[in-house]
Amino acid sequence: MAVAATSAYARLIEPYHYWISETDVFIRDLPERFENFRITQLTDIHHSRILGIDQVQRVVTLAQQTRPDLFVLTGDYTTTYRRFIEPCAEALAPLNAPEGVWAVLGNHDHYTDPELTTRALQRHRISVLDNTHTTLQRGPDALQLSGIDDWTWNATDWTRAFRGLKQSTPTILLSHQPAVLDFEQTENVALILSGHTHGGQIRLPGVGAPARFATKDLKYDRGLFHRGETQLYVSSGTGVIGLPVRLGVRPEIAVLRLKRKI
Repeated sequence: MAVAATSAYARLIEPYHYWISETDVFIRDLPERFENFRITQLTDIHHSRILGIDQVQRVVTLAQQTRPDLFVLTGDYTTTYRRFIEPCAEALAPLNAPEGVWAVLGNHDHYTDPELTTRALQRHRISVLDNTHTTLQRGPDALQLSGIDDWTWNATDWTRAFRGLKQSTPTILLSHQPAVLDFEQTENVALILSGHTHGGQIRLPGVGAPARFATKDLKYDRGLFHRGETQLYVSSGTGVIGLPVRLGVRPEIAVLRLKRKI
């Protein structure tokens, strides 16, 4: 009975029991006008046969209610089939924030069709940072936003992504893969925003995520991590992959508030 109840919960309830997390991130030399700057991150949406467009629309509605200064999307919008790309992009279109909606691709976007995914997102006014960067400006104060394509597909061009960035201005990096925290290329980045892990998707008491025994991808599984002055936030994402279940890892809409580190 208990096993059946747990299985039903993991399949029918928790995958749709969305959680809006709130995290303060303290950044050294954060410009004054970016104090309390709010970023809402969506990741690993995985629109597919097992996660319908109604759930993507629900996620968008909940995310928009957080009223951030900036939306970031960190990859894996669909799973397997190209026919899910356009409906997913269309469902994401209502996202709106003063500093825009910015995105990068993930590994599953390469499995499906990276070019089609990029065009669909851009057609719906979502800016894709394909190994490039932009500068957010508030009066004389600036914050740099860079994005890389998925490095596991050899699609990352670090030189292009960072060319022209100022060392004196904090940089936020969008990277689907959290493993880049260990790369020397990110040592001057203030904050990395990632997904990919789904937080393990299943976490058991006393064990954690069983998937960590089969993959190194869960070294940085969810939450906030540090390496020197570089910080990494890994969202558990909102979708599922493989088994259509979540247990002990609610789907996450992450809200990050930037604070000046004194």
